[in-house]
Amino acid sequence: MVKKVYLPLFFLLLTAVMQEFVVSRITFFNVSADVVTIFLAYIAVTTNKNPNTSFGFAAGMLTGILSGNMGLNMLARTVGSFIAGYFHTPKESHATAKQKSKRFYGAVIVATLCTNAILAATDNSLGFSTVYRVVVFGLLESLYNLILAVILDWLFLRQSLV
Repeated sequence: MVKKVYLPLFFLLLTAVMQEFVVSRITFFNVSADVVTIFLAYIAVTTNKNPNTSFGFAAGMLTGILSGNMGLNMLARTVGSFIAGYFHTPKESHATAKQKSKRFYGAVIVATLCTNAILAATDNSLGFSTVYRVVVFGLLESLYNLILAVILDWLFLRQSLV
């Protein structure tokens, strides 16, 4: 019980704080990576939809409290983690480590696009059109998240996905 709930919640809190105070400050073309979405994609691949959606809601609440936009963050993270839940791979499946990694990468891309679409559709701090924000910033953030997910998979996650 402790390992299934409290340890991921601790890592979620750590990831949300790291996202708000460190990662969001590192930008390329006014877009930064989203380590919370990568964490939610990992949870989506390793657990089923119900815990994953709950973690998405909790992540939205944490990032919303830290950033000052709680309602929109809760909606975006919950929807993103729910959709990433379709990439779930059961432990007893016969999928290889490479196949599980590909599902993780797919979950990262889809969760990032969904989360970014919801957040970008309502926030216009830079004065760009909605379509531009959703498409260009969503694709850039998905690319950044994918690169970071590949690095994390190679360094740490491959052993836990098997």
